[in-house]
Amino acid sequence: MTFDLSSNEVELLNAYQLLTSGGQRELKDFLRYLLCKQYRREVMAAVFNNNLLSNLFHSLLHIIEGDEFDINLVSKRIRQIKDLYYALFQKVHFRYNEVVENLDSNEAVREFGKAFDNLERALCTGNETIIRMEVIEFYQQYLCFSQKKENRKIVAV
Repeated sequence: MTFDLSSNEVELLNAYQLLTSGGQRELKDFLRYLLCKQYRREVMAAVFNNNLLSNLFHSLLHIIEGDEFDINLVSKRIRQIKDLYYALFQKVHFRYNEVVENLDSNEAVREFGKAFDNLERALCTGNETIIRMEVIEFYQQYLCFSQKKENRKIVAV
């Protein structure tokens, strides 16, 4: 098995070997810090800057606009949003989780994910007013996160 290492990678390995064990530990800690910081940015960008997710939210709002709406259609749309949300989150999370030990997922992303429980409880009641209120609150929370300046940045890897 041959390894194709770039000159930058060889330079890093050589410099790492020259470090004392304390220096190596500090470098590992710093790399973990940088990776965690980059991970948080990427998760926020992946989830809150996704056009398909945004379109699903707009579609959901359109469904609940009228005086009456189909609760099954709302439930289906929420399931689609939830599935896409967690797929986007997991795609980034699994990539970093392989490299960073004890990776802590972004608190904002976790809290936003918990809002699905509120929506599901509202759907179980069958009360259109409560459902509409929860959907609007959920969408406003999504907008808040998607419009934060640090979340709109394009993250280069």
